[in-house]
Amino acid sequence: MSRIAEYAVSQAKEALEAHSMRTMMFRSSSRVTAFISILLVLVLATGCAPKVIPVEEPTVSMLMKTNAMSSAYDAVPLTWNVGQNTLQSSGTTVLHADNPNGGAKLSWLAPSPATPICVVQQWGVKDRLPLMTAKSGNDLDIYTPPVGMQYQPAVGAPFAEPFVRWYAGENESFVTTQSDITTSPSQKTLDGSIMTVTERSIWQDATPAPKTLTTTVPSGLKQMKILYGSGNTENGFVFVEASPADVPMNTPDSIWLLRMSGGIGSWVDCGDLSAFGGNIFSDLPPSFARVGSLLYFTHGHSGIGCIDTVAASPSITVPEKLNALLDNLYSGTPVDAVYAVPAELASYGNGLIIEYPDTGWNSIYYAVDKSGTVIGTLKADKTSVTVFDAKGEQGSSLPLQNAAGSISLPSIDLFQADIF
Repeated sequence: MSRIAEYAVSQAKEALEAHSMRTMMFRSSSRVTAFISILLVLVLATGCAPKVIPVEEPTVSMLMKTNAMSSAYDAVPLTWNVGQNTLQSSGTTVLHADNPNGGAKLSWLAPSPATPICVVQQWGVKDRLPLMTAKSGNDLDIYTPPVGMQYQPAVGAPFAEPFVRWYAGENESFVTTQSDITTSPSQKTLDGSIMTVTERSIWQDATPAPKTLTTTVPSGLKQMKILYGSGNTENGFVFVEASPADVPMNTPDSIWLLRMSGGIGSWVDCGDLSAFGGNIFSDLPPSFARVGSLLYFTHGHSGIGCIDTVAASPSITVPEKLNALLDNLYSGTPVDAVYAVPAELASYGNGLIIEYPDTGWNSIYYAVDKSGTVIGTLKADKTSVTVFDAKGEQGSSLPLQNAAGSISLPSIDLFQADIF
């Protein structure tokens, strides 16, 4: 064999050996990789995999007024599971309200299924006796506003000065402020006027000193209407509609937030109400619902506005999908309505409830998610309460007499305005 042939054979053998070695290494590596993969699957299967947290079904708490008479009513709780399209009620009466002059407004909160329903106590205008009584043990708590935050007319006066009051759950306190700040006959503007916010604990036996926040109102205004409050003097806000001074009559009002932080107030201008007919306080009072930091509002036949109360520069927005829904509802206003029937707002978890009657004055409640999409409806009429899913498929139905107009939805802040 020539040297050339020997060299060729030698190179071929080396190439074959190298190939065999690479094949063995690849097979070995593949076995290791497969082993690691199997081991990883086993480890994940034994508890190290991320736990799947089930999505909480959106639920809506309601109180249904029953046994209603001109001077009293009872209330039973209802629970609407929107995702499951079901409606439940124990049928147990949790509250009795004496209502001699129609003033016993049901303002309440149901924080969670494990927490009792919380209701603000009302007082009779004439005799100042409590109007609400718990009827079912631990199913309901009645919060009584401390002295000074109840109805207290001056001697000989038929009415007390109106005020705005709300419950601050984190501090277990009530917060109150005047409902109007107006110019005196000698004033052209409110410049220099003071707004006072007072917070007092609900625990009357301890009688701690109230916390008071005072702030000078923004300049250049003629009138302020305080419409909503939330939180406390350490961390909260007040929603105010204000009329500018020295302007034509039809000039739109503006919205201001008084932000409260550490007992100090600061004012933020959120813009005017040109998109809402110039104002939201009128003969038809506005309706509010707070979803997290978002405060929604509407009045009359206007649209729905929204303000992010914690934004650096909050402004009034008009959510497109919500207002498209509202326009559609307005087109079905009962034909015998003698005024512009307003929508009512409420909240559930991270969503919004819009209530509006159908053409027959049956109460229809629309559960809307974050995107503005209707995910379920509830109908309350003369004979029953019935729920429907997003496609209109009927779910649960409960026989309840005269349910239309008798369902009350909770308020996060147990909010009440113009309490007399």
